[in-house]
Amino acid sequence: MPAIIINQDQLIEFILIFFRIIAMIVIIPFIGSTVVPRWAKTGLAFFIAVIVYPLVAKTQVLTGVGMPLLILSILSQVLIGIIFGFLVLIVFTGVEIAGQLISMQIGFGMITLLNPMLSNQQVSLVSNLQNYIALIIFIETSAFYFVIEGIYRSFQTIPLTFVHFSPYVFQYLVARGVDLFTIGLDLSIPIILVTILLNIIIALMGRLAPQFNIFAVGFPITIAVGLLMLYVSAPYFIDYVTRSFSGLDVEFNRLINALSTIS
Repeated sequence: MPAIIINQDQLIEFILIFFRIIAMIVIIPFIGSTVVPRWAKTGLAFFIAVIVYPLVAKTQVLTGVGMPLLILSILSQVLIGIIFGFLVLIVFTGVEIAGQLISMQIGFGMITLLNPMLSNQQVSLVSNLQNYIALIIFIETSAFYFVIEGIYRSFQTIPLTFVHFSPYVFQYLVARGVDLFTIGLDLSIPIILVTILLNIIIALMGRLAPQFNIFAVGFPITIAVGLLMLYVSAPYFIDYVTRSFSGLDVEFNRLINALSTIS
């Protein structure tokens, strides 16, 4: 049986590919959460790197990489992977913000649960529900394949020894950071408007009829209307999240262009 000979340059290429992939996996919700064991994350990153390596090795050949450049390249690959994972995290975080806003409006703000998808942090009941729905959509729409395809395309454009980050990258990240609040507001605004209108009606009823017990009647009505609006707005929520995941392909292309632009 012939021995497999791996030289130093090939090992460095594989290590750089592995670090870019593992950094992205650690950031992605659910896969990067504490629910998934570390060995599973490392194994997934390793097998993806094994698949990607022969394709990358055809276009990128490293020779004579010194230790300073290797350290900088590893840090650069980790940062690139984190940025790719951040684009996916934006959608889930926006959904969580929407759930927090909705919970406060319908009276579920004090009810919190552990969210295993985002490092076991405390989130509201509605946020937890909507995050799981978003995860199901993420899996069903094959958006995860967009992530794998995007990280693979990045190897075709961004060299393994890439260390020069242009200002366009940070401008792009700031612009995408705004999407956190945009997604949260877009998903929660129908329920927020209805609950605000309902609170105004209840306040007017309490003003016109002093014998009307606002706290005894208004609170259950607000919860009932809020849950009804969650049910009615479910198709809008699913369609919005689906379009957000479908747009990841375009966002990955924009990110790759921003990374490959050196000022």
